Amino acid sequence: MKTIMKRIPLSAGIAWIAFSSFFCFALVSSKIGNISFYLLMLLALTHAWTIRKNGPMLGRWWGQYKWLYVSVAGMAIAILAHEINQGTVQIRSYDNASRLALLGVLTWAALLMPIGYLKSLRWTFVIGTVLATIKLCIATDFGHYREGVIDFVPIIAYSQLALLLAVFALLSIVWSRHFQVFKAIPLAATGLVGLYNIYISQTRGAWIAIPVLVVLACITLFKQVSMLKAMLWSALIAVFMVAAFSTTNIVRSRFDQAVSDIHLYAEKKNLDTSIGTRFQLWNASWILFKKNPWFGVGQDNFPKALASLSEREIITPEAATYPHSHNEVLFNMATLGIFGLLGILAIYLVPIYYFLRELRHQDRQVKATAAMGLGLCLGYLVFGLVDVMFMWRICDIFYAMSIAIFLAFIIRRKEELCDV
Repeated sequence: MKTIMKRIPLSAGIAWIAFSSFFCFALVSSKIGNISFYLLMLLALTHAWTIRKNGPMLGRWWGQYKWLYVSVAGMAIAILAHEINQGTVQIRSYDNASRLALLGVLTWAALLMPIGYLKSLRWTFVIGTVLATIKLCIATDFGHYREGVIDFVPIIAYSQLALLLAVFALLSIVWSRHFQVFKAIPLAATGLVGLYNIYISQTRGAWIAIPVLVVLACITLFKQVSMLKAMLWSALIAVFMVAAFSTTNIVRSRFDQAVSDIHLYAEKKNLDTSIGTRFQLWNASWILFKKNPWFGVGQDNFPKALASLSEREIITPEAATYPHSHNEVLFNMATLGIFGLLGILAIYLVPIYYFLRELRHQDRQVKATAAMGLGLCLGYLVFGLVDVMFMWRICDIFYAMSIAIFLAFIIRRKEELCDV
């Protein structure tokens, strides 16, 4: 393995630049995500021959996660099933789904880097979080008003990705062999920057995920802590955060608005509030799924299907203008049927299974990386309760890029442990 890494230092450098550029700047520039992705595709395919000639050990490590690589192709398979049923196959339909389906190739590219390169990526998590927060501060005037879209991505998804970057930075404190204050302080501070990001974005969906992420942080950062103690610490931290946030005008206003929206919807006084519209879209998606349970109505036909429900007065004309269901599972059920349901569940649950398995590893660095992976998957799952993340290309690439880095780190770290 050492021989391989000595032979391809340029490849390791290119992979590091591509991943670093993505995590630093993908939320700042719309072009960075695609450029980084395609560069890594080219790099991985160029060096795929090493699995046969020089890297049998690397190939075996990579192959341990083969079912994970298969699972993330779930949405591409669901789209294919729908299009075969319709009798037309369009390449453009697979644009976003292909980013996920090529996770195995991205992981191979990540494995071109030695563990030292992988560890240094934690500083790109810091830079990415800070830059994303600066951009959000400018766009919202520090939370004084709320933009629906930040440049090329909705503010909801934008702030949620920034939060996950902050969580990665916080958990990567454990990547150091020994605790070092001068490294821990900026990494921990990045976690606070991530919280500030979702605070000024006023993204309630991200707030819901905080307890889950806090639990993972406690399990990871506290040495030899039992699950019970971790849960107790997590509860205390969560209560403190809720108490602190609830004293601010932004949080109180958003909470009061949510209560008002539910009240207006229940009494049918106003169905087109933020939450009321979601309730309508969830109901509409369920109706569409029951009508087309196997293959769905298709993603392109979803707006037309909503318009039809509006004409029948099942939903309001305002609700019929939305491009998705504001719920990841229901949207895929409505548009791709049972195949869509199985596809999105596979994308969530199979990576969760693998990272949960690694979370039990005795090595703290492996455990911390598994916690990052769990934070990513559980975060997307929670965010998907009130939004559709995988509809946006940057979210697909972010999910695949992050998992690739975490798998590569776990593999490299296990190799390092075997060499000791």
